[in-house]
Amino acid sequence: MPRVSVVIPCWNAADFIERTLDSVAAQTYRDFEVVAVDDGSTDKTQDVVERVLKARGLPGRSLRQENKKIAGARNAGIRAASGELIAFLDHDDAWYPEKLARCVAELDADPGAGLVCHQEKVVKDGREVGVTRNGPWTERMYESLLFDGNALSPSAVVARKPKLFEAGLFRENPEFNTVEDYDLWMRLARVCRMRFLGEILGEYALVERGASNKIVYHTSNLESLLSDHFRNFPDPDARIRALMGRRRGVMCRSAAGLLLAQGELAESGRYARRAVSEFPADWKNWAALAQWTAKRVLP
Repeated sequence: MPRVSVVIPCWNAADFIERTLDSVAAQTYRDFEVVAVDDGSTDKTQDVVERVLKARGLPGRSLRQENKKIAGARNAGIRAASGELIAFLDHDDAWYPEKLARCVAELDADPGAGLVCHQEKVVKDGREVGVTRNGPWTERMYESLLFDGNALSPSAVVARKPKLFEAGLFRENPEFNTVEDYDLWMRLARVCRMRFLGEILGEYALVERGASNKIVYHTSNLESLLSDHFRNFPDPDARIRALMGRRRGVMCRSAAGLLLAQGELAESGRYARRAVSEFPADWKNWAALAQWTAKRVLP
């Protein structure tokens, strides 16, 4: 039985999945299997995966299912996994050779930790554009994630399989699509301790949301998710209410900026006004509204 199962959700990835699998084949830690889940691709993704697994001598298999979005694909991979540890890897990301070795060693050094996450280089069109700063761990990790924002990246996470099941796996609700990983990290924070490595052990492929409808879609789903978690505080005190308002304000301000960059003045203005309404104490929300106003007056 392999110690680690590498779960790779794939969708129309025939043109780039080979690079991702090559980064798995290059791992110095060898006690692993690959579980690739083809989520209803319309190209030759599964054929490429099976060819590369055979050519590189990688233990594992490729599963195929009807399209269930990324949460459903990851869950199928977890359920099919044999390993006690689950290492997530998205189909367009890549790892550095020491990734699994360092993450397994970190979990072995702290049996009480349920998850380890490292930093990643952010790459766009083959060019480095930044570095993720995942973490840090706090004693109130759930509140930190909920009120300060997501602090983990899927391809940087290795988790204990029992803890994933205890947390309930990825929720496949359509209204949580694009934020399903953020949701799981918050639920994991309530059942286990997390560890964060300061090392860059992989590359995250940056894909711009681009079209305004995608920005609105993501923001709408994020708001649904936040509202769902806010219900964990049935009688919030003044501090929690302020944190909720601030979090919604940041969400709206981010959407306003992205939409403004797309030239969507009407939608950008709606979110900018909401940001101020949700949390008027943050000057950045007023700055976002002023920026939108200036753009409307002086296009």
